[in-house]
Amino acid sequence: MAQRSAGGSTWLLLTAMALSGCATSVPDVQLRNPQTGRTVTCSGSSGSTGRWWDEMAKRTRDNCVKDLETQGYVVVK
Repeated sequence: MAQRSAGGSTWLLLTAMALSGCATSVPDVQLRNPQTGRTVTCSGSSGSTGRWWDEMAKRTRDNCVKDLETQGYVVVK
């Protein structure tokens, strides 16, 4: 029976944590113009991980939503 070293388990755990961090992103928001029927998606992907990048991506997405709402778009639920 093969034994695992503590270092091997630690490496596996760190790899799993890093990959799960890469998958984390701010969810997209889809908006629709009721007059024209046109839909637009405001993206929240930052391409990086870390609190600063995630906050920046969220702010960019939220600004996109606000801009489109001033033009008459509504958020699609």
